[in-house]
Amino acid sequence: MAQQDDACTLLDEDHNRVMRLFEQYKASHDGSHQKLLARQICHELDVHMQIEDEIFYPAFAQATGDTALVRESDREHRLTRELMAKVEAGRAEDAKLMLEMEDVVLDHVNDEREKMFPEARKSKGMNLMQLARQLEARKSELMAEHPV
Repeated sequence: MAQQDDACTLLDEDHNRVMRLFEQYKASHDGSHQKLLARQICHELDVHMQIEDEIFYPAFAQATGDTALVRESDREHRLTRELMAKVEAGRAEDAKLMLEMEDVVLDHVNDEREKMFPEARKSKGMNLMQLARQLEARKSELMAEHPV
């Protein structure tokens, strides 16, 4: 994380990393490589969703009072987790399932980029730099606990 990155930028960097992994998955025609990429995608998403759920969304809801956006994000996270469970149950080479998960994730990313992040940046009640430090610290803990 660059020093000037705020919480929204940090989370969006995660989004970009996962979207690149989806692109690599689609470009790969090697089943074992696809399984590895699918596992990495699920791991990245799991950690990302956990730090959003634990840190960013509660801070966002408290600062903005916009619980509707948080509820929608929670719904998208539940759907993503359901798809991840199918992938992790041995269906990583199922291109249709991976495309469905990519669509859900992309919709979620767009919602955050277009609605949540602009609202967070306008909110006087959010210290996005401090949140970035908290997110980064928790992400490091989670990555260390459960390496890919």
